[in-house]
Amino acid sequence: MTATPKPARRIAVTALAAAAALATGAGVASAQIPGETRPTTVFPVDDHRIQLAVDGPNVSTGTVSGSIQNNTDSNLTCTGLDGGPAGTVTRDTIVARSVDFHAEFPYSPLAPMDITVQGGDSQQFGLGSAAGAAGSMAGLLWPDLAALNVISAEYDEARLAGQVGKMATSVTIPARTSQPFTVNLDRASVGGWTDFSTGVFLTCVLDGQRYVFHGYENGRPAHLPEADGGTRFLGS
Repeated sequence: MTATPKPARRIAVTALAAAAALATGAGVASAQIPGETRPTTVFPVDDHRIQLAVDGPNVSTGTVSGSIQNNTDSNLTCTGLDGGPAGTVTRDTIVARSVDFHAEFPYSPLAPMDITVQGGDSQQFGLGSAAGAAGSMAGLLWPDLAALNVISAEYDEARLAGQVGKMATSVTIPARTSQPFTVNLDRASVGGWTDFSTGVFLTCVLDGQRYVFHGYENGRPAHLPEADGGTRFLGS
């Protein structure tokens, strides 16, 4: 007699299979290189045409200030990804991990997908949530999602602590000038603002290529704390 799979396990397996189909490139018919399985974009992280400086937080006003230096001969307008903020101020460790992520993995959007589970119900999953449902197996299939898991967990902690501030979706810096900025930190879930070591992360398109720029209040952290080992993916 064959045992009937439990619904939760069935959802996880179905989600994993569907996510794998998506990640292995249903939409990349023009790929010529084996392994070119999904649309990705490389964001260089070591360009110096824009330089960032950031101060520590003002815990009285809940703000962080800094500057963006445009070293080019052209006016620049930096925009965020998919309508998001052009730049983010948060813990320096999160900024450092984010830079390391873009240095190691190409950027690939996590598109939502519809999955019909046995019983006729259709549910929508983000690729991250499908990977989360599948457990540690997903980290073996998608190491970039495993890296995102660590960043996402620490970013959630920073938001709850009131240690995240976002720029506008578009920031303009005149040629050969330094433009000051100030961001408002999120409210902490409990208590007021507290001191932390800041970093700033900005993306900007130069000559048709999007770059990652970054700066730190106290220099890039020499050591990043170990991940806690939990399995939590974006969208879960």
